[in-house]
Amino acid sequence: MTQLKHIGIALLLVACSFLGMTGTSHASGIFPLRPYYPEVPFITTGDLLDQYDEAVIVDIRSKFEYDVARINKAPLLPLTDADFAEKLELLRGKTIKNPMVFYCNGHSCAKSYQAAQLALSLGFKHVYVYDGGIFDWIDSAPDKSTLMGETPARTNRIISIDEFAHRQLSFEELAQASTQPNTVVIDIRDPFQRDMAPRIEGIRNIPLDPLLDLVTSRVWTEKKLIFFDAVGKQVRWLQYFLESYGYFDYAFLKGGMRAIVNDKTKVRPVIETDRTVVSNQAMLLKLTEDQRLDNSDRKIVSYLLANIKFNNYVVIDLESSDKIIGVSSPMLLKSVKKLSKLRYATYTVMPGTLIVQVDPRLAWKGKCDGKLWETKVKEFETAVKD
Repeated sequence: MTQLKHIGIALLLVACSFLGMTGTSHASGIFPLRPYYPEVPFITTGDLLDQYDEAVIVDIRSKFEYDVARINKAPLLPLTDADFAEKLELLRGKTIKNPMVFYCNGHSCAKSYQAAQLALSLGFKHVYVYDGGIFDWIDSAPDKSTLMGETPARTNRIISIDEFAHRQLSFEELAQASTQPNTVVIDIRDPFQRDMAPRIEGIRNIPLDPLLDLVTSRVWTEKKLIFFDAVGKQVRWLQYFLESYGYFDYAFLKGGMRAIVNDKTKVRPVIETDRTVVSNQAMLLKLTEDQRLDNSDRKIVSYLLANIKFNNYVVIDLESSDKIIGVSSPMLLKSVKKLSKLRYATYTVMPGTLIVQVDPRLAWKGKCDGKLWETKVKEFETAVKD
C-alpha cells in the first residue's frame, strides 16, 4: 500500500512539474526535458563512464527494448513493475553513496526522469538520470554495451532516424499496400489497446512476444510486412529484429494508431455488442463467500465484471477512479493487488493507468467454451503462477 501511494504521489509530482513551467524556450536544447524536472540531478556520459564501476545503473524500459540494446551492467526493472519500489531497494539501499542512475531511450524519453523522481520521493539518496540514453551510451562505450545480443555493440548496426523514417507509410499508403498480393498487415498492440482498428481488411492481431517468435523463425521473409502499434514507437525497436533476421520488404504506419484514431474515415470501433458477459456462478459464489475480501474489494469486483472487454481486460484511469468507481486510486490499487494475490485477477500499473485482467472462469465476454476461452484460461493460470 505504501509503495503504491508513493507511486501516485510521484506521478502527481510529474504533472505538477509540467504545470509549473512558464515557458518552453529553455526546453529547446539538446536535453529538452531537464527544465521540466529541475529537482532531478542528471549525469553526463563522461561522468557515468568515470563512475561506471561503482554506479548502480537501472534500465527502466520494457523487456523488448532491453533485449534490443542495453548498458551491460544495468539490470532490467521496468517503471511499470507493480513492485518497483521494493525491487529498487534490493538493488541499492536508500542511503548508500554509490550513485543510482536511471536511463531509457534518449534525450526526450521521460521515463528515466519519472523513475528518478519516484526514487527521490521514496527517500533514495544520490539519485541521477542519465538522459543521454542508450544510443549516446553505445556510441561512447560500445565495450560496455550490448546490441542485438552482441558485446561490444557494433555502432554500425544502430538504425538511424532517417532509416526508420524511410520505412514509414501514411494511412493511405498502407491501405493501398494492404491490397497487394503477398502482403501481411499486423497489429502489434496489446489486446487492451484494441478499442479502435484501421478500416483495412485482413489485419492480423499478434502481440510482440508471439510476433518475435515468428519473426526470428523467418516464416515471412518472402512476404511484404506492414506493422502498426499504438503510437509509432514500438515498431522502431521491432525494426532491429527485422534487419537482424533478413527481412527487406517491410514498413510501419507513421505515428501508429494515434495518428489516425480521430479520423472516422480511417478507423472503426471494435464492437462487441453481440457478446454478453457470462458469469460462472460457482466461481462468483466462491468470490462472494471469500472472507479475505471486504466490501470495498467486492465493489471493485462488481465494477470490473461490468466493464470487461478485450479478452477480459479492464482499463481504468487512476486519476478519475474516485468519480468513476467511488473509490480513491490508492484504495483501488490496494484492492486490485489483493485480488491478484488471491488469483482472481492480474494487473499492470502504467503511468496514470491501471490495466486489470479478470479470471476468464469468473466472467467472460462471450461463451465459456471453445478454444479461445480455453486458451485464455491457460494464459491466465500461467500469469497468476508467475
